[in-house]
Amino acid sequence: MTTSPGTRRQPARGFTLVEVMVVATLGSFILLGMLTANLQVIRSQIRITHYADMETQVRRGLEQLGLDLRSASAITWNNANDITLTIPTTGGASTPVTYAWSSESQSFFRVPGTSSSATTGRLYLVQGIPTQADGSAGLTFARFGRDGQAATTDLATKRIVVTMSVQRKTTTMAVTSENAVSASFIMRNKSTL
Repeated sequence: MTTSPGTRRQPARGFTLVEVMVVATLGSFILLGMLTANLQVIRSQIRITHYADMETQVRRGLEQLGLDLRSASAITWNNANDITLTIPTTGGASTPVTYAWSSESQSFFRVPGTSSSATTGRLYLVQGIPTQADGSAGLTFARFGRDGQAATTDLATKRIVVTMSVQRKTTTMAVTSENAVSASFIMRNKSTL
């Protein structure tokens, strides 16, 4: 390349330090915004997963309880969060099963026999049912007679309603919770006064 004697070649012009710093700052803000949005999406997915898990456990637990209540021929009211049902077996006999909530394990479970303290054969139906903030139980049973009035004896009990509050906790997120109130389960095979 030839140049004429009076012209000087211009050096290639680069970015100034100020321009580089402005672009780096803007890039950092954009990256921070994208990371924050991704974190919110991840947290939302975790909440959805916890909610779906809670829904599945509650539905399955109440279905199992409903099957046993509908076929039960007798009920023993141990307390507001512990009942024992007498259900038929395939051989025509009957066997007791206990449904209870435990504040220690924060779970609703089914166990063969008449004692909720037994651990052999225990089937956890719903987990994550803590004691309420006011100190009340996380799961309670209510019993009603044929007429819909509150029952006071085992013999008068014809319907059971279950109320529970289920929670899932993660250390970096808010608690995901659900309050579930079951439909009234009618004990079809149980006679009342």
